[in-house]
Amino acid sequence: MTPDEYARPLIEVFDDLLPEGTFADACALCASPRWRFGHESHDDDPIPFWEMDLTGDAVFNTVWEQVRARCEALSGRALRVIRQYAAGHTYGLGGKPHCDDHRSGCYTLLYYSMREWKQAWEGETVFYDSAGEVIRAVTPRPNRAVFFDSRIEHAGRAPSRLCPALRVIVAYKLEPQPLSALPAVETAKLPQESSELAMTEVSRIGAERVYSTRISGERLAALTRERLLEIGKGLHVPGFRPGKIPLDVLEQRYGARARDAVRNNFAVQAAQQLLRKGNLTSATQAADPPESGDLILHLTVTHLPALPNPPIESAALTRLTSEDATTQALLDTALHQQVLDRLDEVYRFPLAEVLVAQELVGIFASAKAHLALLTADERRAAEVELRAIGERRVRLGAVVLELARRYGIAVSDADAQAARAAGESRAQAHGRLTEQRVIGYLIGMTKVASRPASTDEVRALQEED
Repeated sequence: MTPDEYARPLIEVFDDLLPEGTFADACALCASPRWRFGHESHDDDPIPFWEMDLTGDAVFNTVWEQVRARCEALSGRALRVIRQYAAGHTYGLGGKPHCDDHRSGCYTLLYYSMREWKQAWEGETVFYDSAGEVIRAVTPRPNRAVFFDSRIEHAGRAPSRLCPALRVIVAYKLEPQPLSALPAVETAKLPQESSELAMTEVSRIGAERVYSTRISGERLAALTRERLLEIGKGLHVPGFRPGKIPLDVLEQRYGARARDAVRNNFAVQAAQQLLRKGNLTSATQAADPPESGDLILHLTVTHLPALPNPPIESAALTRLTSEDATTQALLDTALHQQVLDRLDEVYRFPLAEVLVAQELVGIFASAKAHLALLTADERRAAEVELRAIGERRVRLGAVVLELARRYGIAVSDADAQAARAAGESRAQAHGRLTEQRVIGYLIGMTKVASRPASTDEVRALQEED
């Protein structure tokens, strides 16, 4: 973990996580005689404890689905479960401090599945900083969960001598969804007249700001209904003619999908609206007030105007030259890439998964045929690289827009229309032309060394192209 991540460790507690029915099912399952003794939390831990494998268990699959959105909002990415099990501790059975996973982007969810727990019974989950000092202790209260970065060192303390019960936690080990498993970002069309959401600034600390917007339950319900009707037009359900499927049948089968599409649309719309005003969304969190059917979105953003100017004057740029016009165009592209690489090094800030997922849809579609030819290991490595490309595109796209605003660089609709390439939309041409002008402006701000390109350098660039 970086010093900044240690300074602000991600440890989030959820109380009263499940409704009573699901909580009762979870407690009943954890009271069943499915336990086995002898499990260890990691290789260096000599003290075994009780363990119950919950792989594929319907009850605890439901638990994860109910908390998943909150975890993904905090992590800023889509997550999947790579392991789920219950661990039981009694007096004398405490764990040693350890990390669940050393990979960036991996998380752990612990759920306390007991009907009763008294303060005198102890058994806290304790978290440590890089120096081994305790930074937080979470009491195992019934129906409570704690979500945290798997790289944070932690330990489950043993229950006290006074405790007559089993300390039960259900552990979910989580990792980012692989690119191939990410669904296309499905959105629902919104009326043109509702293109602007009312955004309220909630807080600001340096370049980080938080905005909030509220969408009425009536609006959500109407758009969900429209989305269900759209889905129904292309369905073939036995017993019903196409396009004539009753709304209650569609709701039963596709209601959750339709609501997710509408909610996702609002998240994307809010993020794009904030970007136009100089704020790049780094995380989104949704809440449903219990007293209404409204949706509240909280968006954490990086306020781009607060970022420093690019130190491009000190960049060591080299323009390779050639007497061949076609080769020179390729070499100029390489210089353009040098500037983008420099910007990528300077501006590093988190991105909302919803924005990255949008970018990945097109990237993954373009690479699908190539990925199909790879082995499983090669495919995983390629997907990591493609995700990095998607994140870079989103981040640099926002930086370029901010620098264009900052330096007064504008592209008119006429310019974009005239510059359109075959198969390119006006918006794509506008973005490409804006990037070219911003990069040209930055190159003009610094001294660029020029020298003839070698044959090997030209060949390498041609192979990359």
